[in-house]
Amino acid sequence: MHRLMVTSATYRMQSSADLKNPNIAIDAANQYYWRMNPRRLEAETIRDSVLYLAGQLDTSMGGPDIDETQADKVHRRSIYFRHTPDSQVQFLKLFDAADATDCYVRTESIVPQQALALSNSRFSLNQARLLTARISQRTSSSTIKGAAASDASFIDGAFETVLAQPPSADERGASERFLREQTQLLAGAGSLEKFKAGQSSEVEPSPNPALRARENLVHALLNHTEFVTLR
Repeated sequence: MHRLMVTSATYRMQSSADLKNPNIAIDAANQYYWRMNPRRLEAETIRDSVLYLAGQLDTSMGGPDIDETQADKVHRRSIYFRHTPDSQVQFLKLFDAADATDCYVRTESIVPQQALALSNSRFSLNQARLLTARISQRTSSSTIKGAAASDASFIDGAFETVLAQPPSADERGASERFLREQTQLLAGAGSLEKFKAGQSSEVEPSPNPALRARENLVHALLNHTEFVTLR
């Protein structure tokens, strides 16, 4: 059955919604399902994906449920955290976790709080910094402290790791400019105004301006629409 499915003409049809695809002119609304409609990832998948990319996901199986307040400290898969009408992981709740009061039906929404959860939370900042270290190690034969990998190599590695696709020419150019400008800005950190931001992160930002700029780029990619979209 599997062989029949994966070798069929239907399975091998191009499913991209790229404007160059001839099917766009025939059925732009996808009435006949010639491609899969894009949808948001489930809340648990988003959290687990961030941890997995940073090399922090605990994939051990089984055990009792975990108190929802420990989600930032315990890196078990999201399905192991307590999920009841009164007890829910706040991060998962923001991304439309299953409704415990309605037979675990899921809704799908796009609200500002979701962007804030990925951009401002200590969870996403910590994992972005850890992920940056992994990408830098993979794209350079030297240590991270030396920052020997070129920006172009790092950008390619970041896009392929986080978004599972290479950057376009425009994206590469914008990312290179971002790294240059951020590095210059952070090199003169003494002139920047500090503000009180609550509890400090478990993973401190790199003191190296160039690496700190890379951390900011990876953090931005974790906030990219494509990271939370399944196509």
